[in-house]
Parts: sequence; C-alpha cells; structure tokens
Amino acid sequence: MTLSRSIEMPTGARWLVAIVLCAVAGVSAAQAQDASTRYAKLLSDADITTRYNATLEAQLQSQQKEMESLQAQIAGLDATAAEVPGMLQKMFDQLAAFVAADVPFLAKERADRVGRLRDLMGEADKPAGEKFRRLLEAYTIEMEYGRTMDSYPGQLADGRDADFVRLGRISLMYRTADGAEVGYWDQQQKTWVAAPEYKRAIELALRVAKQTVAPDLITVPVPAPQGGKS
Repeated sequence: MTLSRSIEMPTGARWLVAIVLCAVAGVSAAQAQDASTRYAKLLSDADITTRYNATLEAQLQSQQKEMESLQAQIAGLDATAAEVPGMLQKMFDQLAAFVAADVPFLAKERADRVGRLRDLMGEADKPAGEKFRRLLEAYTIEMEYGRTMDSYPGQLADGRDADFVRLGRISLMYRTADGAEVGYWDQQQKTWVAAPEYKRAIELALRVAKQTVAPDLITVPVPAPQGGKS
C-alpha cells in the first residue's frame, strides 16, 4: 500500500523508523545504525542550512533597505550638487553688483578682488568648496568695511591726488594733496562735492584715522537719504 501523505515526526522517531525499515528489508543492525546515523546527520545539516538561509535572507533584506536609503540620500546629494554652481554664481553676481553700486572707497582694491573672483568662477576645474570659501572671504571683508574707519591716498575723478578718510559706509571724505580743497562723496548724486565748511572736521578725521591724535567726537558730512532734506 502506498501512503498519499507524509507524516512529520521528531528526529528520534525518524531514527526508529529508519531502523525498523532496515530490519524489515533484512538489513543488519550495524547497517541499520549506520543508515540512521547518516539520516540524522542529513536532517541536522538540513536544519542548519535552513537556519543559515533564513539568516542570510534577513541580512539581504537589511542590506536592501540600507541600499534604498543610500540611493535616496545620493539622489538628494545629486540634486543639491546640481544647485551649487547656480548658487555660487548668484552669490558672486550679488557681490559684484553691490561693490559697483557702493560708496567708491578703495575702488581699485575692491575691483581687483571682484575681478579675481570672476576669473575663479569661470574656471570649471576649480572645486565648488574653494569658490565658496573665496566668496565668503570677500563677503566678510565687505562687512568689515561697514564697521571700521581708515584713510588712504588716491585720486579724485579728475585725476587730482588726495587723501581719503572713510567712516564705515556712512561718510567718505577727501582732502586734496595740496590741502586747498576738502569734500565728500554724495551717494545719492554719485559725485564728489566740495565742502569747505567741513575743512576742520575732515582734517581731524584724517588725523584720527591715521592715529596721530586720539579719537574724538567729529561732525562729518552725511548725505541725506533719498527723499530727505540736506
């Protein structure tokens, strides 16, 4: 008679069935014992293989989740990286426009800095990190100008030599090299304005900036804001 279904039995019971079947078939006890031992080993190996496969499956599932997470992160980085060049260019454009429209102190020094940055921005082989660092340095320098006072020699628009004194971005004044004229930059009119009434104040400001006298309260020309009264 042929059984149509299998029956699950404990491992020990399987040994007994193996021995009984061998006896029925006329196999010796030693041979039966050897067969049952091999059978038990096969079962044990099968159990180990099953557990190992289950462990591998769990590891593979975990690795798959990690890969999916990394792919999502990489996709995000790619999107960010694609935006970086545009962001850097925008930073540069805003800086260049600001310097061009600002009070014209240290004009050559600042124009040269912007020129070097423009060249750097055009170099495709330069890393974005270096470009960002240089832009940040330029922004920091421009911010510091608004909190400091200094003096320097230069030339007026008509070519005359002059000494300039800057109070942050509030006032930019000058005294010609021969001392005959003093004045200030009118940011609203974008022009130099002679101001003999401020001669003493401007000369004092120059001495304070050059640290030849102690700081003191100084009344300086400050152009009125757009729409205000001068």
